[in-house]
Order: sequence, then structure tokens, then C-alpha cells
Amino acid sequence: MKLLFKVCLLFTLCNTNFSSFAQGDCNCNNIDKDLQNHRDSLMVFNVVNKLKTSNEKACLFEALDLEFKYYLTQLKFDKTLKILNLQEDLLARIDCEKKYVFQIYLNKAQYYRSTNDLEKLSDFAFKALREAERLNDSEKEITAIKEVVNLFTRMRETHKNWPYVKRAEKLITGQNINQQNVQHYRWLAFEYETKYTQTGRKTLIDSSLLFIKKARKEAFKYNMNDEIALFYRVLEATSYHKGELQNALKYIDSAIYYGKKIKGEKNLASFYLAKSWDHLDLGELNEAVIWMDTALYYDKPKGSAANMMMYKEASEIYENAGQLSKAYESFRTYSKIKDSILNLERVEKINELETKYQTELKDAKIRKLTLGIIVASLIILAILFIAKMAQLRKAKLTNKALQDAINAQTALEKELTSVREHIAQDFHDDLGNKLARISLFSTMVEKDMADKNSKISSKIKQITEDSNSLYRGTRDFIFSLKESSDYIEELVTYISDFGEDYYSTTSIKFKVDKKIEVNKKLPYYWSKQLIYIFKEAMTNALKHSKCTEVTLKFTTQNNQVTIECNDNGSGMEKVEMASNNGLQNMRQRAEKIGGELIVKTIKSSGTSIIFNGKTA
Repeated sequence: MKLLFKVCLLFTLCNTNFSSFAQGDCNCNNIDKDLQNHRDSLMVFNVVNKLKTSNEKACLFEALDLEFKYYLTQLKFDKTLKILNLQEDLLARIDCEKKYVFQIYLNKAQYYRSTNDLEKLSDFAFKALREAERLNDSEKEITAIKEVVNLFTRMRETHKNWPYVKRAEKLITGQNINQQNVQHYRWLAFEYETKYTQTGRKTLIDSSLLFIKKARKEAFKYNMNDEIALFYRVLEATSYHKGELQNALKYIDSAIYYGKKIKGEKNLASFYLAKSWDHLDLGELNEAVIWMDTALYYDKPKGSAANMMMYKEASEIYENAGQLSKAYESFRTYSKIKDSILNLERVEKINELETKYQTELKDAKIRKLTLGIIVASLIILAILFIAKMAQLRKAKLTNKALQDAINAQTALEKELTSVREHIAQDFHDDLGNKLARISLFSTMVEKDMADKNSKISSKIKQITEDSNSLYRGTRDFIFSLKESSDYIEELVTYISDFGEDYYSTTSIKFKVDKKIEVNKKLPYYWSKQLIYIFKEAMTNALKHSKCTEVTLKFTTQNNQVTIECNDNGSGMEKVEMASNNGLQNMRQRAEKIGGELIVKTIKSSGTSIIFNGKTA
């Protein structure tokens, strides 16, 4: 069958006279090629056959496009890729590139989304968006924005979605509601409901219901079962958020009913997942487990980003329902898929592509703004020349340039702060949760193995201690990422809190001596190194100095910052100082931030670790 399919497509292309294609042949008229359901094979191929037998050359491209959409809904990726290649080959031979290049970009984005290649999805989603902007086509722009939002959702970076959603909303609500844009309103309803789950703002739920109300009538009018099913899914979600769980169950059953009426390939796993959550919150644990099992059974394609999130939610439902073994296996599957999809290099590459798009967008705006400024400046110059006010013109231009520079620097600082906060939050949410989960499960296993195998039990105990230690260590790194860690008062409080907690269970007396003129802002890369230096210093004092008292002293004057850790212990020998790897590491950290580390020690009188640095 595959061979026959390929031969038929090639035969169609080979019997087409590409040389006769001209710009005038780039329109496919008189045939209704807009289908709402690309899963219905009978409907799709009825139109495809008409397109292929048409005298209009561009209709062949449209026929391939409909076949691409159909096979994509069937998850037949080999066939979709072949058709995509044929479309590109066709486009290279006719003078229709400007007309169809957007469709090629969009098809590639949809193909790579379905095959789970998020890096290429990112590339072609932003290319499609740029092309839609160039064409000034609002419908194409909405479609491309949806792919961008889908990308960030699958990357679990939903904080980036909202500006794109609001941009699409302005375009969607500017159109009259009809059969073609029903899905746009349903999409907006979903995005508003998702935003509610992140913020808790009740007005978002009201907006979601308003979008459904606007487009629901059209969906029923044209028997759009796929859209009707999704409308009921949004209604289920809004009822769930309102605490109306019985209504939520009624709505999700309606969604499943209409979902089953969809012709062709369909995936109702997300509906069964919602039904499972409803039963769980009603305390019906057995039903929750049954419907979660059903959702996992029907969910496809396996190993996709959507499948990854399905297993994450499954682990939470099974855990709350008391099915700990299923919860553990689901979380393992989720972690495995996530590691294969969202590796660090891929995420960095995707973020680079998004940054590149935003930069190009800003450059385009700057070029437009620059052109406007040039025109305005010419008019001003003429007026000023006539009015003999050249001196005033020069002053205004100078002041404007200065203000622009100040505004640009302020914007960059805000952007850097936002990036650091997002990274800190992502590290906390992702790594913290993973380590907590490791600790939880290792503790559970340790209890189970305590009486069976002491060697295994001790190793599991070591895993628990290591994961707890690693979790505590990440707190320092996460704190240093936050913008607030750049201020000396915040840094002093953080290091002092560590000291008080560290020595609280010992006989050592801990004191803090603080002489800070103003809450000075330090260079952003200082905090992490200073935390590591003085945590090491306090640790060494406890382990090696035999002291009874430790004092942390903080001093600032002008641009000079001095931090000291003093103990009254036994001191160190010169040989010991020279061979101490901990001291060498501390010196290297001080040098990294342009400071110096001084070690003063007197035998039987104690040791002082002193950091000096200039913030300028």
C-alpha cells in the first residue's frame, strides 16, 4: 500500500506540466476546499480528487495540502512527510512561492509538533508567524500564534504564552463569528481557563464562558462535533474550578459523547483524564483510578509531550487515590519522556529561536520608528530652519538621544531581572520537586527494607541523605539567581541565618557584627561566590578549629565591602594553610569576583578569613 501511495503521487506530479505554471496559475477557484473535519476520509478524498482533476494548476498543491492534514490526523507520519516533500518539490518548480511559503512553514510546524521535535517546531512556527506578518494576513497570523503557544505549553513555559494569546485575541474578536473561526473562539476559551489555573483571577473564567457562548451556536448549526466536544470540555473545567463537581461530570460526559461521534481518528484521553479528576475530588477513588487507566490506554502518540504531561497528572491522581505503585511508575515514565524531550541543549536552542524572533520583531519596529523619526526630523528641520531655531533643535535631539539611552538601559535591566527570576523559579519547581520525590520514595523503600536487608537499607539511607543534602545545596544557587540577592542586606541576612542555624545544635556561640552604611547593590555575580566562601569558612571553624565562639563581621564603606569570619580556636600551621584545598578554593572564588581573600591565624588564638572587594 505504501508503495502504491508513493507511485500514485509521483505519477500525478510527473504528468503535470510544471513549465507552464505562471503567476496567473497560482489560484485554485470554483472548488470548496475548506473542510472543518479533516478526519473524514470520504469527505477529504472527494474534494482531493476534484482538485487533482481540475484544470487549475495550483489546485494540485491544495490537494496535497488536504491529504497532508488528513494523514496528520491519522498519525501516519511517513505519509505526511512524503506529501510535505512533494509540496516543497512542487513549489520549487512553479512561480507560487510567495503565495504558498506560509503554508509550507505551517505544515512543517504541525508535522514536527506531531513528531515531537520541539526544536524544529520552534523554528518553523516562528518562520510561519513572520511570514504571516509580512503578508499582513490576520487569519494566518492567528494560526501561527497557536503553534507558538502550543510550543511553549509543551515546553512547560506557559508564562511566555499570554502576550501571544492577547495578540491573537485582538485579531479573533475583530472578525465576525462564522463556521471558519469557531475553533478560534474555542481556543481562546481554553487559554483563558488555563490562565485562571495559574492566577486564580475569576474574571478569566467569565471571559472563557463568554467566548464559548459566542461560538457555540455556530458549532451546533454546522454539526461540528469535534468543536462541540471541546466546548463541553471547557464547560467541565469552569464548573470544576467553581466547585460544581456534579455539573462538571455532566459536561465531561457530554464531551465524551460528542467526541465519539467524530469521524476518523480521535484521541479522547484528555476527556477521560478530566473525568478522573472529577471523581477524585468527589472522593470516588475507585472510579478515579478506572478512568485514569482508560485515559492512559487511549492516549497517543506515546512518548509525545502531551503524553508526558498525561503521565505527570496520572502520578498525582494515583498518589491521591492511594495507588502508590502506579503513581511511582507513572512518575518514572513522565521523567523518562521529559528527559528525552526537554534536554537542556534543546531548550536553550528553542529559547534562542524565540529570542531571535523577538529581536527581529523589535528591529522591524525600530526600522519603522526610525523611518517615522527621519520624516519627522526633516519636517522639524525645515520649520526650525525657517524659524532660525537651529540651536533649540540640537538641544532637543541631544536630550531625546540621552533619554532613549536611559530608557533602553532600564528596559534591559528589567528584562535581565525577569529572566533571572524565571530561571530561579524553574529550578525551584523542577529540581526541588524531583529531589523531594526522590527523598520520599527512598524513605518509603528504606522503611520496607529495614528488616530485610541491612546493607540495602543503609545504601537507601545514604541516597536519602544525599538527596536532602543536594536539595539544601540548590537553595544557595537559587537564592543567588534572584534579583534580591544582589543587595548587601539580603546577602548578610542569608549568610547570618545559615550561621545561626548551623551552630544552633553545637556549644559554639555565634555572633554577627554588622556595620553597613546603605543597602548597596552588589554586582549580580557576587552573591553565589560569597555564600560558598563563608559557608566553607563556618564549616571549617566547626570541624577543625576547636573554638567556642565564631563571629561574622560585615562592613561597607563607599565602594569597599569587607566580610570576616573570626574564630577563637587553635589556629593553623603554615604547612596546613599551604596544603588546605578548601582555602585554595575560597581564594579562587574571591578572585573570580575581583576580590582578595586574606587568612590570618595565630596559634592558640584563632583564625580570621577576610574578604575584601570593590563594587565599582
